[in-house]
Amino acid sequence: MIKNTYFRLIITLVILIVIILASESFINKYVYERGKPINKVVIPDIIQENTPKIPYLDVISDIFIWFSGVIFAAIFLFNGQYKYLIFYFVIFLLMRLVTYIYFISTTLPDSSKNCVFGSNFFTSSMNMGSCNNLGISGHFINIVFQLGLLYRYYGSSYWLLYIIMYLLGFVLICASRNHYTIDCLTSTFVGLFFIYEINNIQKGLNYIIGKKYFNI
Repeated sequence: MIKNTYFRLIITLVILIVIILASESFINKYVYERGKPINKVVIPDIIQENTPKIPYLDVISDIFIWFSGVIFAAIFLFNGQYKYLIFYFVIFLLMRLVTYIYFISTTLPDSSKNCVFGSNFFTSSMNMGSCNNLGISGHFINIVFQLGLLYRYYGSSYWLLYIIMYLLGFVLICASRNHYTIDCLTSTFVGLFFIYEINNIQKGLNYIIGKKYFNI
């Protein structure tokens, strides 16, 4: 029989997942319909204006995002730090809800000019977002938060690696035209906010599940 603590944790995750899956297709379609008339508009962007369009750079950017996620998960799995991964997954869902607020608040024209409409959560994840899911980058928030958890676990020993990963992800996402520079700047501050509030978020989650489970 599942302990009450784990049951509450599972129910919390299920509720968040259901909300996300139910909201994603609606939000993607809503933002896409609003963005269609302006998708050919070119917005001045400091990185995109100063980097050439490199073939398949978007693919390289996608591979980098997924590779960093796999390495992040492998580190905590091999070290037996499963609570870090569970906590990250909860925050991942919360951060996804935050991105929805940005998507519907202000509609920006497609940054790639090669729009691929993501009708649901899975297709938009594979496409690095839908056409007008801009203003913030869910993928880059994840990189920032992953680096924050690694810093919390290892300390400053690998500070140079953290900076390299951050800058590489930032430039790749922007230069590949998956997002604007402002999107990654916004993502940085949102990711840092979640890192700063880790202790308070843990307290809130522990209150919901009725036990001091998270203490990372």
